[in-house]
Amino acid sequence: MYRVDAIGNSLGVRQELVEGVESLPRWRKGVRKKKTETHRKIIEGSQKACRDLGIGPGWDDVVGPRREFAQRFAEGIEKLTGSTLGDYRKKTK
Repeated sequence: MYRVDAIGNSLGVRQELVEGVESLPRWRKGVRKKKTETHRKIIEGSQKACRDLGIGPGWDDVVGPRREFAQRFAEGIEKLTGSTLGDYRKKTK
């Protein structure tokens, strides 16, 4: 920020304050841009680190819940088909 000099006439002090206030929107825009760039670099860096370490959503992570559901479904069907009347007769004979 600009330093305000109290020494001198009040017109000069006022001029310095106006210059300082006018620069605030540009300063704020620059800070926002810098924060956005920094955020982007952090995200890209963490994604690269995950790729390098082999960490991330793999095929098993995506298909895993479906696979578990299919396995439970198949076990349930086996239980149902195993307890039919025809199976019971075959087992007792």
